[in-house]
Amino acid sequence: WGPRRRSDVAAGLGLLRAEFARRFAATQVWVPSFDGARIDCCIVPPLARAAPADGAASAPPSPSPSSGCCRRGVGADEAPTAARPVATVLFFAPNAVLYESFGMAPVDGVRVTLIARDVETPYSGMLPGHVAGAYDRDECHVDLNRLARFARARLVDGEVVGIDVATQTLRLKDPRRPPIPYDVLSLNVGITPKNVVAPPGLLTPVKPIATFSEKWDALLGRLRSWEVSRAPYDVIVVGGGAGGVELALAMVARLKNELSTLGKDPAAFLRVTLATRGPELLRSHAVGVRRLLAAALERNGVRVLLGHEAKGAIDGTDGAKGALDCALARGGSTTIPFDECVWCTQAAAAGWLGGSGLAVDAQGFLRIDEYQRCGRLTSNGDVDRSLRVYAAGDCASVDGHPRPKAGVFAVMAGMALYQNLVADLEGGAPTAHWPQEAFLGLLGDGRGGAVASRGNLALEAPWLWDLKDWIDRKWMWQYSGGLPPLEDDVEENASNAPAAAKRAGKAALEAFAKAPMRCGGCGAKVGASVLSRALASLPKPPSLAEKRCDVLVGIDAPDDGAVVAYGETAKVPVVHTVDFFRSFVSDPFVFGRVAANHALSDCDAMGAAPATALALCVVPYGGGRQVEDALAQMMAGARVALDAAGCQLVGGHTCEGAELGLGLAVNGAAPPGYLTKGGLQEGDALVLTKPLGTGAVFAGDMRALATARDVRGALEGMCRSNGPAAAVLREHGCVACTDVTGFGFLGHLAELCRASGGCRVSVELSNVPFLAGATR
Repeated sequence: WGPRRRSDVAAGLGLLRAEFARRFAATQVWVPSFDGARIDCCIVPPLARAAPADGAASAPPSPSPSSGCCRRGVGADEAPTAARPVATVLFFAPNAVLYESFGMAPVDGVRVTLIARDVETPYSGMLPGHVAGAYDRDECHVDLNRLARFARARLVDGEVVGIDVATQTLRLKDPRRPPIPYDVLSLNVGITPKNVVAPPGLLTPVKPIATFSEKWDALLGRLRSWEVSRAPYDVIVVGGGAGGVELALAMVARLKNELSTLGKDPAAFLRVTLATRGPELLRSHAVGVRRLLAAALERNGVRVLLGHEAKGAIDGTDGAKGALDCALARGGSTTIPFDECVWCTQAAAAGWLGGSGLAVDAQGFLRIDEYQRCGRLTSNGDVDRSLRVYAAGDCASVDGHPRPKAGVFAVMAGMALYQNLVADLEGGAPTAHWPQEAFLGLLGDGRGGAVASRGNLALEAPWLWDLKDWIDRKWMWQYSGGLPPLEDDVEENASNAPAAAKRAGKAALEAFAKAPMRCGGCGAKVGASVLSRALASLPKPPSLAEKRCDVLVGIDAPDDGAVVAYGETAKVPVVHTVDFFRSFVSDPFVFGRVAANHALSDCDAMGAAPATALALCVVPYGGGRQVEDALAQMMAGARVALDAAGCQLVGGHTCEGAELGLGLAVNGAAPPGYLTKGGLQEGDALVLTKPLGTGAVFAGDMRALATARDVRGALEGMCRSNGPAAAVLREHGCVACTDVTGFGFLGHLAELCRASGGCRVSVELSNVPFLAGATR
C-alpha cells in the first residue's frame, strides 16, 4: 500500500494476532508476518455451524488441532493415499478454495477428479483490471493444472454436457470419451449468456470470461486498422449493473490509452455507449454509489442510455456497422449502431442442468439447501437430497436465500463445501452455510481509483484501488506462488536415504533422491548406454532346424522396429514394434491417445502401414468401479489414435500395478524401400516435424512448475499423429528416419549417425524449434 500506511498495517496485524489467540486458543496458531512491503498470512476458515441434532439450535464446533489452513495433509512427501481409491469425488468447474483444501488435508482412499473447460480459469474480480491493462493474462487466471497437482487430483480438460444421476455418470462434449463415473459430485459450472437474437460471433458476452478475454485481445489488435474515414468507432456495453458499469469505465480508459499510443485522437476515433433497460444504473447499490459512478461515466465521456432493453442485433452489410435492436421503456423501439458490442446483462443457467433430473428454480439454477446439497423432485413435491450431489457458485441458488450472481458467494462457500464433501465421504455431520446478505464491493472508477459499496456506504478514493489490487493479488497468490513447492520432495528424500544408500556412495544417493520424481515420459525408458550393454551381454540366438522367417532388421542392428519376412516363397516383410509408457498425465483418456500415437510412430518412421495392435495395460489398484473407469478411459483414448491410423486393436493383457501404464505391440506391412536409421549422406538436410521439449515440460509439470498452457501445448503435439508427416517425407525422397522419443533429440540423432557409418551432423541451435514451455 505504500510507506505511509505500513505502520497502520503492522498495527492491524497485532490486532489479528490477539484475535487469533482469543478464538483459537486451543489450536496451534500460525502467526501472520509483515516485512514492511508484503503481508504473508493464512486464510482462517469461518467457524461453520454443524447440522443441528433433533431440532437443536446450531452451534459452532470446537476447532481441533488437526484442522485449519496450515495442515499440509498426511505425508506431503509420501505417495498419494488415493493410489488405492474406493470412492471418487468429481468436481466440474473450478473452486480454488475447495481444491486447496483437498491439497492441505486429503481424504484417504478417495480419488479426486477435476473437470474444467478452461484449465486456465479467469478470476472475475480482476477482469476490469485486465481490460484496463493493470493485469496481464497470467496475473488474473488461476492455473488449474498446478492447483490439481497440489491437490493430488486428476485433471480432465473437457466440458460436461449432461448428468445421469441414476448411473452416477457425467457425459462430456467429446463423444469419443466414455462417461465419467462419480460417487460424490460437486458442481460449480458458472453461468452462460442468455439467448439473444443475433448472428453468431456478432456480440461479445462477458460470460464465459475466458471467451471474452480472447475477444478483447482481438479487439485491441484491430485498433491499428481503425481509419479516420469510419470514425467514430462505436463500442456498446449492454448492462447497467456493477459489472457493466465497471467494464465500460475500464474499456474506455484502455481504448483511449491504446489509441493515444498509436497517435490517434481518442475524441475523434472512439464513442462508448452504455445501454440498460432499467430507469437507473446500479439499482442494487446505494444512492451515493450510483451518483459517484454516474459522474465517473460522464467524466470519461460514456453515453448512458436508460430504458433501452436490448432485444437482439443484426450485422451490417458491406462493412457497415451492426445495429443493436432496443425496446424503449416509454414505448416503441430503436436501433443503436455499433462496431463492437459487449453483452454484460444477467446471464442464464447452463441449459443441460434443467435436463439433468436435478431440481432447478424458475430461472434454471440448481436448488440447494443450507448444506449445499442438490436434490430431485419427488412425486409429492418434496426434494430428495440423498443424491450425493453438491453445488456452489453462480449455477446454484440456496432455497429461501436468493442472492445476486457474484463470485464472492462461491469463494465464501468453498470451505463449507469442503467440509460437507468430507462429511459425506466419511459419514460425518454436514455443515450449514448460508450466503452472507451483504459484501463490500470495490468498483474501479476509470481514473485509478475505486468506489466502495456496502449497504449505504459510498466512498470514492484512489487508495481504495490500492486496497482492491492488494486483495485480488493476495487471493490469486494463494493459488499460484503461495502453494508449497513440490520439488522439495527430492531434497527430503535424499536426506532420508537409508544407511546402505549413503554407504554406497554418491551415485546411489543421487538415484535414491531422484526416484520419486522420475519422469514417466522420458525417464520411463532405460538409458541408451545401459540398454546397449545389457543387450550386448545376451548370447546369440541358436540356429533353428526349421527356419520360420527371415529377420531383415533385428536386435543386432536395432531400429525403430524389427522387420521380419514371412512365407515359404514370396516373402512378405512385416514391421513389428513395441512401446510402453508409464502415465505422466492424470487424465487416462489423454494418456491412452499419447501412448498409442507413440507406439504407432515407430511404424510411421519406417514407412509401414500399421495393421494390428496388442495392448498391455497396467491399472492402479482400487475399487472395481475405479479400475473399470481407468481402463475404459485409457483404452478409449488409445482407440482414437489407433482408429485414425487404420490399426485394429486385436487383443491384449491387463494387470494391476502401482501406477497407470500402457504398452502396445504394433504390426504393419513394410513397403518396398522401407526406411531405417541408416543412409545419411553428405549434404542431406535434417527435418524436424514437431518442436522439441516435451520431456522438459513434463519434468516441470511433476514439480507443478509448468503452466496449464505449457502442458496443453505439449499434449496437443503428442496427440497429433506422425503418420501424415512421415508420408510427406517419403514423397519427397527421405533417405533415413526415426522418431524422437525417450532418448531425446541428440540421443536419436546419434543413433542415425552410428547407423550411417559414424557420419557427423551440424546442428544450428537457433534453427531447432522448441515448445514455449520448455524454454522458460
